[in-house]
Amino acid sequence: TFMKEKPIIPLVISMSLPMAASMLVNSLYNIVDSYFVAKISDKAMTALSLVYPVQNLITAIAVGFSVGVSAAIAFYLGAGKQDKADQAASDAILYNTLHGILLVIGCLLFMPAFLRFFTEDEAVAYGLSYSRIAFSFAVVITVGIAYEKIFQAVGRMKVSMISMMAGFITNIILDPVLIFGLGPFPKMGMEGAAVATGIGQVITLLVYLAFYYASPIPVKVQLKSWRPDRETAKRLYGVGIPATLNMALPSLLISALNTILSGFSEAYVLVLGVYYKLQTFLYLPANGIIQGIRPLIGYNYGAREEKRVKQIYSF
Repeated sequence: TFMKEKPIIPLVISMSLPMAASMLVNSLYNIVDSYFVAKISDKAMTALSLVYPVQNLITAIAVGFSVGVSAAIAFYLGAGKQDKADQAASDAILYNTLHGILLVIGCLLFMPAFLRFFTEDEAVAYGLSYSRIAFSFAVVITVGIAYEKIFQAVGRMKVSMISMMAGFITNIILDPVLIFGLGPFPKMGMEGAAVATGIGQVITLLVYLAFYYASPIPVKVQLKSWRPDRETAKRLYGVGIPATLNMALPSLLISALNTILSGFSEAYVLVLGVYYKLQTFLYLPANGIIQGIRPLIGYNYGAREEKRVKQIYSF
């Protein structure tokens, strides 16, 4: 009930700052990842720039649907409908698992033709070696994001921050180790970058699961008693599909720009990819604030606290 009782300004700040901090680390990870890949070769960096919009698309689908989940859970808790909140949380894990499986199959089948649309040189081989491994973790990504939004929906922002940062930091550490073969580890090159990314995503999911079982939250994931619910699914996808499309459009934009630029020089594609990674320094911390206020608005809207909804939005 702190979401409808705590004063607005400290409430919004306490919810938003942890997410803004974790998003800042995420943007740093994007840049560090590109830095080490660029050390392999320009072709490797070009390949990463071509694969990047597809990676963004996977994240957009998972996050977009999970935004619907987060909004629904917060709304149902605010309205005092515990069974509906539990149903939404359970649906989140099941549906995002199915989304992840479909994304693995679709991306692995689609990537060879997608990369060859832009180039026929060495960048294709780099892109395929990276994407085959990175996209194999799509289920881990989608389920991890589902748990992220579940924890955010109940106001456990610090858990979300810790879990996300654990994955990002793991990735940052493993990148040079696996790419260049430091210590006892073999030199894996582009595949090492993909493995580092995948391990980081696994760590994030494991931390979420550890918190879920060690420190109970107000909603329960109960897949064993899962049953399709039309009303819940309509609410999840009603918010999730527009959010997914909104987040997926930048990926289409980048791919369209890559198509144009590749006709001039692959160096242009590389530069555009670097620019979008740098742009995350502006975008992601702001997105952290949005993630912080989303459950507050959902909860208070469900509790019919319309005045607080307007105050949160205005602040």
